[in-house]
Amino acid sequence: MKKHFTRLLVTALAAFLLLNSVGSAFACTGLYVGKDVSADGSIIIARCEDIGAVYDKLQTYVPAADGEGRTMDDINGFSYPLPAHTYGYTQMEDHPDAGDGLYAAVCVNEKGVAITGTVSASGSDAWKEADPYVYEGLREAVIPCLAAATASTAKEAVEVLCKAVDTYGSAEGNVILMADQKEAWILEIYGGKQYAAMKLADDQVAVFGNHFMIGAIDPEDTENFVVSKDFVKTLDKAELTRKDEDGKVLAAQSVCDGKRGDGSNLRNWGGMHLLAPSLAGDEYDTDTFYPLLYTPDEKVTLQDVFEVYRCRYEGTAYDLNKEGQEGNRAIAVSGTPDTHVIQLFDDMPAAYSAVTWLALAGGEHSVFFPELSGATQLPKALGLAAESYDAESAYWAFKRICGLADTNRALYSEGVQDFWKLQEEVYIAQLGQQLAELKKLAETDPAGAVKYVNTHLANNVDDLMKKSDALFGELLTLVSRNAGYAADRAKAFEPNVPLRTAAEAKGYTVSWNAAAKAVTLTKGATTKTVSTTDGSAVVIDGVTYVPYSFVKEL
Repeated sequence: MKKHFTRLLVTALAAFLLLNSVGSAFACTGLYVGKDVSADGSIIIARCEDIGAVYDKLQTYVPAADGEGRTMDDINGFSYPLPAHTYGYTQMEDHPDAGDGLYAAVCVNEKGVAITGTVSASGSDAWKEADPYVYEGLREAVIPCLAAATASTAKEAVEVLCKAVDTYGSAEGNVILMADQKEAWILEIYGGKQYAAMKLADDQVAVFGNHFMIGAIDPEDTENFVVSKDFVKTLDKAELTRKDEDGKVLAAQSVCDGKRGDGSNLRNWGGMHLLAPSLAGDEYDTDTFYPLLYTPDEKVTLQDVFEVYRCRYEGTAYDLNKEGQEGNRAIAVSGTPDTHVIQLFDDMPAAYSAVTWLALAGGEHSVFFPELSGATQLPKALGLAAESYDAESAYWAFKRICGLADTNRALYSEGVQDFWKLQEEVYIAQLGQQLAELKKLAETDPAGAVKYVNTHLANNVDDLMKKSDALFGELLTLVSRNAGYAADRAKAFEPNVPLRTAAEAKGYTVSWNAAAKAVTLTKGATTKTVSTTDGSAVVIDGVTYVPYSFVKEL
């Protein structure tokens, strides 16, 4: 049944708000892009961690370690014995006062294995009765870091987590994405003891909300599937087994008894609408069990992925800015402390094969900035625990801007996004050269390679903190002025943007004329001069800013 509905399940929305209020992560969106359909040939896995309106996350580094008798522990009593040697990795963990465990949202280890965790999900009531959770079992709180500490490949990460469920059970239903330089896997933990994992096709993509997604499984095909030994038997006993026309068990449809809630299913359609509009069509179908994998209409760029995580169904009947659509569950929501997009490159040394694009405080009104893998010294601003506003915290540097932009998306969203998208374009344009330089260093100067990635991240964070100050000051000024105007006099936000950053990205040579207090831009026979004395530009902390409209026309 197709419908242009005015709202999606009020009860589902109420449940979502309740879950957010107690700090649950049962509201995330996962994404995958195969290397054959990504624009630059990388494997991409991604996730937004949707928790609550204000929720500080810390990016930290866990060094490699040796020692017998160590364990990976969780606050519910779960304790998993670690091998004598564990790998070094980065993690995006909860702030220490959150009170519910580590929750290392995304990890990348020294072997080039990346894990996102998790997209929470649950089966039907009948399934929960058939495969009840184990209270002291594996939880989301330690899933990514357990895999990162112990796995040298994506397949091994699957096996480690499945072994943990076999031995100790699972306390929750979870969907985990993991990838290395060669391949990506999805693991769905359905209940206390049952699970299925599948290698993801190189020529397809996926975007999914909070529900199980794996379709037909083949337990005998151990190259492409890992399935708990009693999964099918448990389905049969509960009389939940559903099969495709070839007689293969449909994992997610069976566990969910063929049903999905609109709050998650609409996100499946939203992702498909952006990446494969020819398949999605113009209308969301509430009764369609949208597939996990499909072929995109075109090669998928990083910017395409970022747009998925900024999606509020703009340009569709379900746009949240339209009257009556406010209750729709968007992919981009205010209660997102971090969004992470991880690229894996097969032509890099394993330790430096991943690039994690982090958007603190969510992707809608924040910037995705690159963290090259191999970093061992992270900037203080990324690891500063600050449950309330702290000017030294990277999370708060971006969250304050998100908070202002959220007050009136019609007036502020486009301008804020213009500012950050310009910065993202610069990062993407620079990445190829940076990876080439890093690869050379890794081969000739290992210590220099580590220094390079540490310095790269420190410089990015320092630069972004300064730019966030400029953007915040400008936006706060306009929001304050608009508060004193009638609605018909309120102005939309057009940001000033860093001139050198934008001009060099567009191929211009930039020079400063101190005597004239002007900037000269040169590209071939074209020369442009921007004065800082006549109001055409403004200098903030030594950086020349110009209106975005000027840069757009370069």
